[in-house]
Amino acid sequence: MSNILSKTLVLTEQEFFKTHINIINALLPNKLSPKEIDTLAVFMSFTGTLAGDKFCTSGKKIAKETLGMSYQQLWNTVNNLKKKGSLVEINGKLDILPILFPKSRTEQEYAIKLLVHENP
Repeated sequence: MSNILSKTLVLTEQEFFKTHINIINALLPNKLSPKEIDTLAVFMSFTGTLAGDKFCTSGKKIAKETLGMSYQQLWNTVNNLKKKGSLVEINGKLDILPILFPKSRTEQEYAIKLLVHENP
């Protein structure tokens, strides 16, 4: 009998990104708060022109409205994400750290192996 846990989730696109970030959050050196996870998920969900410049004025306005945040709350959250290394400058534009993105916009699988360190 295998002791591998497996589960398939079918989610909306917004929930897909949010769930993805929640799962990988355990692996990040600087853990993200629920508000930071929600914020990243909104910016990750952008498509079209906004996907290439997520943090432009229009992108921030959409995120602010989607999240129900004031401009100051969004600004503070974005600054926290920068400090934690989740947002970086890429080609002169603020963007999400590439490793945080799932392999596609529709599917992601995970493999995590835990080992017990044995003291000699």
